[in-house]
Formats: sequence, structure tokens, C-alpha cells
Amino acid sequence: MVVQYCARGANKTGKREPNHFGDVMSQRETSCMLPAVFKDPVQRIMLMANGNLQRVLSAYYNLPVSIEVVYNEPETPHVLKESVLPVRYCRSINLICNRTIVCSAQSTVDLLTRKAADLVINKGVGIGQLFRYLNVLPTFALLEAHLSDSDSSFSRLYELRSDDVACVITEEFPDGMLDPDFCKHPPWLASG
Repeated sequence: MVVQYCARGANKTGKREPNHFGDVMSQRETSCMLPAVFKDPVQRIMLMANGNLQRVLSAYYNLPVSIEVVYNEPETPHVLKESVLPVRYCRSINLICNRTIVCSAQSTVDLLTRKAADLVINKGVGIGQLFRYLNVLPTFALLEAHLSDSDSSFSRLYELRSDDVACVITEEFPDGMLDPDFCKHPPWLASG
């Protein structure tokens, strides 16, 4: 099942407001309404996580969650002086908890300014840390949410955007990952 949802909305006065990391520090009202097919409250929290999913998963499982970079490559080799903006990176990562994949993500990251491109290409800043290095709060838009027929696996497509960087990210959550013990007792640890 595919549910299309856009997280951008209007405030009580009808003025459109961006959804960004600042919404966690705002004193204004926040509303993150998902369609009723997403019945599990933890699932809804994960679908609406706006750049803090690793921390949310760590809190949920009460275990460390790390990032395994599968690949992080420029779409075409480039040198900053010769590159034409935007510079696009293709990235794939797994979020790992107790040697168990709890989320897989694929993304395209467009570096829209020379400043962002310089940080990644010449300064070695990781794509995942780029917003922090730029000291910006990107906007967040949930573009699509998918629920499996069994309701036990789900995925989302969302965008994080600032003036310097635009990311389009697909995250897939495996069957059973909503069980709080999903990664506490992996089968391969019990057999030893």
C-alpha cells in the first residue's frame, strides 16, 4: 500500500510554515498527522523522524545504533574547480543495532553551493554531518509512506533541504523491527 503524505502545513493563521529541525525547539503547535492505516504509534514516530532516526531507534531499543556506509560515491568523478553545481552523491547506509540491520537507506545528495561542495570534496566532511557543519536546519517533507500487506514492514521517501544541500532519502524498515526485542537477541548469538 502506498500512502502519499506531505508534512508541510499551515499554522492557525493560515500562514504556511516549513517543517524543519527547529520544530522540536519551537513553542508553536506541531501537528504530524499520518493516515489511519499507520496504527502503530512507534511506526508513526519513525515515519516522521526528521533527521534524528538513529537517536530515535537507539532510544527505542535502549542500545547503541551505528551507521554502516555501504557506498557513498559521487555520481561522476569531479574536482571542485572543474565541477558544475550541483554535485550529486549517491549513498546507501544501514542502521545497525547489535549486529542487526534495523533500517536501510538509499539517498541522493545534491551539493547546491560551492561551500557545501568544498566541505565534502576537499575537507572530508561526511554527507551525514553536512547540515551540522553548515549550521542550518533543513526543511523536512515526508513525500511517501509505504506499508506492507502484513503491516510489519514499512518504508518512507522524504526530503531534507536547505539552500546548500538537498537530500532525497528512501528508508526501508524490515519485518519485525517494531518488536522491542528485535535486535536484543539475534539468532546467531543464541546458537554460540
